[in-house]
Amino acid sequence: MTCKVTVQKNVFAESLAIVGRAVGSHTHLPILSNVLLSKDEGQLRLSATDLTLGVTVWLDAHMDGELGLTLPAKTLTDVVNSLVEPEVVFSVNGKPEAALKCGAYKGVVKGIEASEFPTIPEFDVSSGISLDANTLKEMIQNVAFAASIDDSRPVLTGVLMNMEGKSLSMVGTDGFRLAICKVDLPVTFAKKQMIVPASTLKEVVRIIGATKASKITLFLPLTGSQVVFRCENVQIVSQLIDGKYPDYQAILPKGYKTRTVIATADLLKACKQASIIAREGSNVVRFHLQPGSDQTGKLKLLAESDETGASEIELDATIEGQELEIAFNVKFMQDGLEAITAKNVVFEANAHNTPAVIRSTGEEENLYVLMPMHIDGK
Repeated sequence: MTCKVTVQKNVFAESLAIVGRAVGSHTHLPILSNVLLSKDEGQLRLSATDLTLGVTVWLDAHMDGELGLTLPAKTLTDVVNSLVEPEVVFSVNGKPEAALKCGAYKGVVKGIEASEFPTIPEFDVSSGISLDANTLKEMIQNVAFAASIDDSRPVLTGVLMNMEGKSLSMVGTDGFRLAICKVDLPVTFAKKQMIVPASTLKEVVRIIGATKASKITLFLPLTGSQVVFRCENVQIVSQLIDGKYPDYQAILPKGYKTRTVIATADLLKACKQASIIAREGSNVVRFHLQPGSDQTGKLKLLAESDETGASEIELDATIEGQELEIAFNVKFMQDGLEAITAKNVVFEANAHNTPAVIRSTGEEENLYVLMPMHIDGK
């Protein structure tokens, strides 16, 4: 199989960057460190997979002949990024290697036969659901950070997606915190529930950013074990996580005994300050909620560490209900606040040993639930 390909250097580099994140690092399967280059209806197609996630990009190129080989992703990407001329030419002459030319540069990159590359399923997504890309991106950013990075409970490394009627919701939890985001969309869904790897959804966010797409298509193959996202000239195919997601509704607090309203930026800044000391002591920060007259009040953040010292930050806040001291992992509190774009945040709690709810003011559907940490003596 021989082929000569001429492609714009910048487009080639951007496309390699998109598929590169799906490249596996399996030392026992060297082929997963490679990108598959092939010809597809006159376009150059790049594909990479780590066996959970497969990413394919189609790009315009001038191609003489048929193409099918795999090249090491890192080597190829580094070579292309180092080139300065606007056009790259590479040739394949029967062997699993490509001869590259660009300006003063000539080089050969050795690869592996295309036949050894795992098959990435292909789907016609024309019957999929078209979603606003920004809405999907914001939903993912509101919940994916709360998913677990510990593989011991695989379902918690995923995000639960619920579709019913015009409602789409996402839930992420690692057992210590829980994020819920729900939106109503101008499309109607068949009732469906699935657990999508949080890592896949983070790639979706990155690709929406890279392509600057306004729409993204969500497609659910009949196999029931995969999900497909199509965004401009990029397609992501991901395995779903098999298993039963925990009954998160059971831990949602019903009502509150202490309610605090405070500027999001002020609380986030205070958390960052408190974390400097707290990071030496398991990230524990005590939040002292003290109501005042006419719903005024003080919120104190107290951090201490035997090694590094102590800090206290006092903020004005609107606090109603009972005085309360409750401790949290300040890093988890910070993560939740960084996902909130509203000017003010509501913080509702019942007791020092029960979950608290954090949400934007006027927002009932999108919640962040945080488990408290144990305080000595309580």
